[in-house]
Amino acid sequence: MKIYIPEPAIAHNEGFSVHADIFQRKQFGERLANLVRSCKDGFVLALDSQWGEGKSSFIKMWQGHIGQNAQNPIRSLYFDAFANVHQKDPFLALAGELYEMIIDEDEEKKTVFKEKAMGVAKSLARGATKIGTRTTSSCGFKNGSSVDSMEHNISDLLADQVDSIIADKLENAKKDKLAINSFRAYLKTFAQDYGNGAPIVFIIDELDRCRPEFALDLLEQIKHLFSVPGIVFLLVLNRVSLEETIKSRCGSGVCAVQYLQKFINLWLNLPTKSGHYHQSSQYIDYLLKQMLEDGEIYFDEVAQKLLNDLSRLKSLSCRQIERILSYLAMTYNMGLLKDLGFEYQLIIAFVCYLKVIKPQLIERIIHKNIESKELLEAADISSTKDNMHDSYIDQLRLLVRYDLGDEPTKYSLQEFNGQLRYVPTNMLLTVCEWMSTISR
Repeated sequence: MKIYIPEPAIAHNEGFSVHADIFQRKQFGERLANLVRSCKDGFVLALDSQWGEGKSSFIKMWQGHIGQNAQNPIRSLYFDAFANVHQKDPFLALAGELYEMIIDEDEEKKTVFKEKAMGVAKSLARGATKIGTRTTSSCGFKNGSSVDSMEHNISDLLADQVDSIIADKLENAKKDKLAINSFRAYLKTFAQDYGNGAPIVFIIDELDRCRPEFALDLLEQIKHLFSVPGIVFLLVLNRVSLEETIKSRCGSGVCAVQYLQKFINLWLNLPTKSGHYHQSSQYIDYLLKQMLEDGEIYFDEVAQKLLNDLSRLKSLSCRQIERILSYLAMTYNMGLLKDLGFEYQLIIAFVCYLKVIKPQLIERIIHKNIESKELLEAADISSTKDNMHDSYIDQLRLLVRYDLGDEPTKYSLQEFNGQLRYVPTNMLLTVCEWMSTISR
């Protein structure tokens, strides 16, 4: 069984197929497409969602939905900002994506594009030139006059260097301004030529995962260099994380919300699954099938059904579900699930849940300093929703109270449910000790 969840297999033209659109976001995708079509001027949209809610999968489906098979197709470009974070300057990386839209045979248009882009690149390079000083240690000089003489020579050299840099900046200021204006005017024409009557949508994914300098430089260049009529930018990110990036770069005194308003015209929230049980259950089933090797059969239906109930109760994110299933796959591959009964399967699934949601509780179970009531409350499963009675969580709660209970408690619970007389003891301790050897 695969331990890591494979990337969703979404074909480039698949769109919101029943197979791929587990969380039923097609309607939202259609509304987003209509919004993009209406953006005639340069516009920057931001699609906000928590980590692990399926932003990248949604974008892959959406690109297919608005592509050539659509009634009114929209051309789109996809740029993974985090994969390009090694670039010193985002300008050439962004320009390169647009350059790829020009067909190979059109050498004249390629030449014009390169000339326009090179003009801006040179301007940015001049703007990035810094006037700095070098410090020289006097260590090793016995004669103070030698140090004085060196400092005088350095001052003369530095003054000449500063004069040269400033003169160069002044002389090229007008040229740089013209190069940027020329590039923006060219992009406007470029969008008309290659947009087929609709805006070109430029998707920037994973921006919130980039180092602060790259992320903010990219935002500034989108605003000042690429934001022209006919090109719509769609930034796919986690807003809270990006705001923290701004604070780390600009200082805690900066209002990150107001700062982002300079660059982003409109924020949208990616619809979540909103606790729909069948969606979570369908997603878990989908992932388990993706994790199975060829010919392999997953037999632990009890653990799967408990995870379905936990996901429904706690509104687990896609990423949390994926990590829980990864831990479950590890126990499966290590042979820990083999020939174990119903009770152990429930406990193993519960401990995998704790490993992701409340890992500190596992250590407390191992050190025997937590009681069942506190554990259930800390794991936030001491009660369930009104429509979840007789769920697997009810059976889990009974097992936890029995497993961690003292002898009178165990006897009382056996009177309530005679089947508990045949349940193994110390299941939680045993499974937690297994899981404590896995650090991930």
